[in-house]
Amino acid sequence: MASSTIILHLPRYVRRRLERRSRQTHDKVEFRRCQIVLQWATGEKPEPIAQGLGCAVCTVYRTVAAFRQEGEAALLHRKSPGRPRKVSAEQDIALDRAMEQEPRKLGQNFSNWTAHKLGLYLKLAVHAVTFLRHLWALGWRWRRPVPRVASPDPRYAAKARYLTDLRHQARQGRIHLYYADEMDVALLPTLSGRWMRMGHQTEIDTPGQNAKQYVFGAVNYVTGALVWVPWSHKNNVGFRQLLKQVLAGHAGDATQVVMVLYNYRIHKAKAVREWLRCHRSAIRLYFLPTYAPRLNVIERLWRHFRRNVTDNYFFKTMVRLMQAVEAFLNELAASPVLVLKIVA
Repeated sequence: MASSTIILHLPRYVRRRLERRSRQTHDKVEFRRCQIVLQWATGEKPEPIAQGLGCAVCTVYRTVAAFRQEGEAALLHRKSPGRPRKVSAEQDIALDRAMEQEPRKLGQNFSNWTAHKLGLYLKLAVHAVTFLRHLWALGWRWRRPVPRVASPDPRYAAKARYLTDLRHQARQGRIHLYYADEMDVALLPTLSGRWMRMGHQTEIDTPGQNAKQYVFGAVNYVTGALVWVPWSHKNNVGFRQLLKQVLAGHAGDATQVVMVLYNYRIHKAKAVREWLRCHRSAIRLYFLPTYAPRLNVIERLWRHFRRNVTDNYFFKTMVRLMQAVEAFLNELAASPVLVLKIVA
């Protein structure tokens, strides 16, 4: 007999039920408990049971005692609730509300939240790692902000609303809406984040003397059609070439082209105004408010271009650089669906 103090007599139907549960369960704790009870009931001693199941002898005794007291319910694996929360649900809400506010707006004499300062403000004596864990659960991430320049244009809101109306007209097919801008293409590579092996910082070659060319570009807001003109100077001549190419793409179409662009001096040059007077029924320009880069969707296309072409790579000669520019823009123009995803 296994023990003089604990004796198990399992009815046949109970034994079969435990054997079936032992075969079907995917929980290793429940499997081990079933095996302990079954083997104990056959007269097996505690030491061989523990050795065969890879557990301590005290676990065998504890399992059998719990089975005698609670029955089969004692075999279930109930997960421990763990330690009580150090930060309650109400404190989580207060933490989230504090993070949404600037510290100085809450009367604090500092500009950025830290775990220590949050603890003092919320009167919570918890470790910084606990704060980080709760901030992650609330959807907060440590990131670098971007600068924002407020437009001084007093008619900014009205112009932004009219731009929304132009988009609506373009979707209805009443106009062809283009966003246009000029991009500097320099031999000096732009630097951005990239993968590096730990302990090694990648070095990017730079030219002894920088050189620069320009790309005049326009993108159709509805179709994703991309038009561009590489040019040696950022002047009204290159801009007029872009206007001509855009109109050439709609030859024979009576629908007017509306081009949204910045209030830059080459866009208002005398030669440009004269050209527009000759084509006033075919095309007109709509100038964005001052300092409003977020309203010009082609800026997203330029960022996509730099990430894929000029970031972290030195082309050595302007010829090679412009060849890469042409190749990438040709590939991009062949996928108008991708263009729309970028500028959306």
